[in-house]
Amino acid sequence: MPQKLLCFVSSFILLGGCSSTEKISTTPPVSCSILTLESRAGMKPGEAESVTDVFSSALQNTERFTVIERNKLNTVLQEKEFQAAQSGEDAADGGKILAVKKMFSGSIGMLGKRYMINLKMIDVSTSRVEYARMWTYDDDLEDIGEKFFPKVVEELINSLDGSLKK
Repeated sequence: MPQKLLCFVSSFILLGGCSSTEKISTTPPVSCSILTLESRAGMKPGEAESVTDVFSSALQNTERFTVIERNKLNTVLQEKEFQAAQSGEDAADGGKILAVKKMFSGSIGMLGKRYMINLKMIDVSTSRVEYARMWTYDDDLEDIGEKFFPKVVEELINSLDGSLKK
């Protein structure tokens, strides 16, 4: 008898945990790639690369995007350029080859004591800029991952909620 009761209680707890009222997103993640942010006045290229990595992690951690690594994209683009040079044809877009739907580009620089961060999200199939925004950031660059990019990514997702389902 105690085994049956234990089995019943365990099953009830297990099934109860599966019946959450929280909405589960059925939207599959959007594959994207992020080009290294261009360094502008007051920024070293290595700093821009580090900020790009922080943005990439923030985007990936939302589970709304699957980030294709830049190195893989660069390898594909270089191979396509090589093939195009050999065959005389135009190089196919590397993003399309890797099934990337969106591409992010932008820049980071200093204006006075403020960081100026520009981001654009481009639809790979149409080359249309679907989202463009400029932010200022006044804090230490070391804190940009904790204090800045989570808010940027949340704003990006909120502004695109309908269009990301396409």
